[in-house]
Amino acid sequence: MSEIIDKVSERSRYRVNLADYMATCDANYIRLLTLIPALESERAGGSGKLAVNQQNCDLDDIKEWEFLIGSGGRKNQENTGRPPIRVKVSRLEAFAYTSTLEIQVQSGFPAWSPAPVIVVRMYHDANTAEPISFQGHRQIPARCAVPNVGMYHQDEKRQINEFLAEWLRLCLSSGISARTADFLCTE
Repeated sequence: MSEIIDKVSERSRYRVNLADYMATCDANYIRLLTLIPALESERAGGSGKLAVNQQNCDLDDIKEWEFLIGSGGRKNQENTGRPPIRVKVSRLEAFAYTSTLEIQVQSGFPAWSPAPVIVVRMYHDANTAEPISFQGHRQIPARCAVPNVGMYHQDEKRQINEFLAEWLRLCLSSGISARTADFLCTE
């Protein structure tokens, strides 16, 4: 009997698919660069230095961007009865090879659910973006035993990464920027 239980528990144990996880991280990096072209200048062609002319502009001045999701204008709001969802992307840190962004819903999210907040680290040398925090929870393991103290699913980190991908797809599909301070800086 114990052999059957061992086989069932072995079969149901989650295995991390690193290739799929990293493919989603790489795609999220591209989505973020497409959504916010100013982040492209932080890549600096792999030189490790920000491509900014200090006389003309400073990337430290550009700290946040806002996007509207589900906004089809006033007519759409009258049909659905809901305002568009406002998503704010804030740059928390910018270093030679990494940037840290916080993506959060500002308004328009249903009151019955907490608005999502995801902190994402962009690795410019590896061309990848990984969520490092979700709703204030940090250091989420790639595989969790169930049950656990944090009440995480066994594949919680993968689910957060997929959730980030969906949010970025929604921001890109709407094509509406609420406010942007995006401009090109050259040397």
